[in-house]
Amino acid sequence: MLSKTLIAVALLLALGSCTGKKTGFVDLFKLVEGFELQKEYTGEARREMEREKSMIDSIIYTEKLRSPATYETAQQDLYNALYRKTEERNKEIEKMIWKRLNPYIVEYGKEKGYAYIYGANGTGNVLYADESEDITEELIEYVNKRYHDKK
Repeated sequence: MLSKTLIAVALLLALGSCTGKKTGFVDLFKLVEGFELQKEYTGEARREMEREKSMIDSIIYTEKLRSPATYETAQQDLYNALYRKTEERNKEIEKMIWKRLNPYIVEYGKEKGYAYIYGANGTGNVLYADESEDITEELIEYVNKRYHDKK
């Protein structure tokens, strides 16, 4: 199975080089980290989570004074609920980020004449790429400009 995948990737790379169009790769972690919309969403989510945690802390303190024997269960339940809500919020943010990023990446690829833009970060199909093909920083600048233009 792995050898079929490697053959397919090699064929794609070979076909891409025959077209005369460029190929490049992007560090996906850096791209998302550098996207200003992501920074805005995560900052907002962090502030909301901190507000909710403060409220939980107040509830737990009141419960500890009222019923010292059972407050630990309430504390665990409330923090678990906050954790689940935070995880759901993070997944939603990730979906919203990629919904905005994907069209920008397509536009960038077309404007710059790329046949392929690969995502790389050591966890996907591209495990090594020559650094001269890294377009991450250029793409971060592009997507942030497009984001601000559409704001």
